[in-house]
Amino acid sequence: SLKPDYPEAHNNLGIALKDQGDLNAAIDSYNKALSLKPDYPEAHNNLGIALKDQGDLNAAIDSYNKVLSLKPNYPDAHYNLGIALQEQGDLTAAIDSYKQAIQLKPNLPDAHYNLGVALQEQGDLNAAIDSYNKVLSLKPDYPEAHNNLGNALKEQGDPNAAITSYKQAIQLKPNYPEAHYNMGLALQKQDDLTAAIDSYNKALSLKPEYPEAHNNLGFALKDQGDLTAAIASY
Repeated sequence: SLKPDYPEAHNNLGIALKDQGDLNAAIDSYNKALSLKPDYPEAHNNLGIALKDQGDLNAAIDSYNKVLSLKPNYPDAHYNLGIALQEQGDLTAAIDSYKQAIQLKPNLPDAHYNLGVALQEQGDLNAAIDSYNKVLSLKPDYPEAHNNLGNALKEQGDPNAAITSYKQAIQLKPNYPEAHYNMGLALQKQDDLTAAIDSYNKALSLKPEYPEAHNNLGFALKDQGDLTAAIASY
C-alpha cells in the first residue's frame, strides 16, 4: 500500500495508471503528489501530459509553465509545452518551445521533427527541411520524417528528391498510406500516370476511406483517358 505522505509514490502510481489508460485516476494521483510536494516539477510535467491527453490544453499549458518556473532547464517540459501550443495553433510559441528543448537536449529527434512540422506549417520550407534532415541524422529509421521531408521538397518544386524521400518512408513503413498517396502526387506531377495510379491504389488498399486519394486517382485516370474508371473513383 502507498505511504500516504510519500509524493514520489503517488507520482509513480499516476504514471502506472496513465499507462493503463485511466487518465482521471492518474490526474488524481499527480494532484495528490503535488498537494504533498507543490514544488515537484516531474509531477507537474506528468500532470500536464495527462491533461493534454484528456484534451484540456489550457490546463496542460499551465502545468508545463509551472514546471518551467520551478526548473527552467527541463527539456521535456519545453518539448511538451511546444506540443500543446502547436495543438492550440500557436505555431510561433510552439517553435520557441521546441528550440529551447533542443538547446537543452540537442539529440531529441521528436523535438526536431515537431519543429520541422511547425516550421512547414508556417511556410518556412528551408528551415523545415533542415529540421527533418537533423531528425534523420539522429534517427535514420524515422518514416514520418522521410515523408514530411518529401512534402517539403515537393513544395519547393523538387519532385525527384521528394520521391526519393517517400521511397525511404515506404521502405521503413510499407503500410503507410500517406506516404503512398504523397508519392502518387509527386509522380503525377512528373506525368508518370501509371506509377501514380499504382501509388494511389496502394494508399486506398491501406486506407479505403481516403477522399483525397480517391479524388486524385480519378484525375490520374481521367488524364490517362479512362473516364469510366475515373468516374467510379470520384
